[in-house]
Amino acid sequence: MLLFLFCSCGQDYGNKLESSELDIFYTDKNDEDLARNVAGFWKENDLLGKKKQFLHLSRNKNVVQLKLIPSEKFEVKNFSFDERATLKSLQDSLRIALKNNDLELVIANNQFKTVYNINQ
Repeated sequence: MLLFLFCSCGQDYGNKLESSELDIFYTDKNDEDLARNVAGFWKENDLLGKKKQFLHLSRNKNVVQLKLIPSEKFEVKNFSFDERATLKSLQDSLRIALKNNDLELVIANNQFKTVYNINQ
């Protein structure tokens, strides 16, 4: 069972749901339920890894971005077609499960700056 603690983050990434396996930051306080639903999706679909994962929810106009930090060094030029297809499939599954067609999955660096957006 994922036990999440609610806390405020000092690094200006917003609020945070925290567990031993996954931290989800979110900048809009109204997105706490969405963050909890993302956490549930992550657990139900066996997306939790051996290393702790960090995700960030933010809003940009009408789009909700879920930023993922890769566990290994990421370079766009080495991102294969199959990996892109997997990311798109994950995004589609999240959109259906969360009933949110405005959700975008984004690969980010360790400061949640966008490195790659499958939708652009």
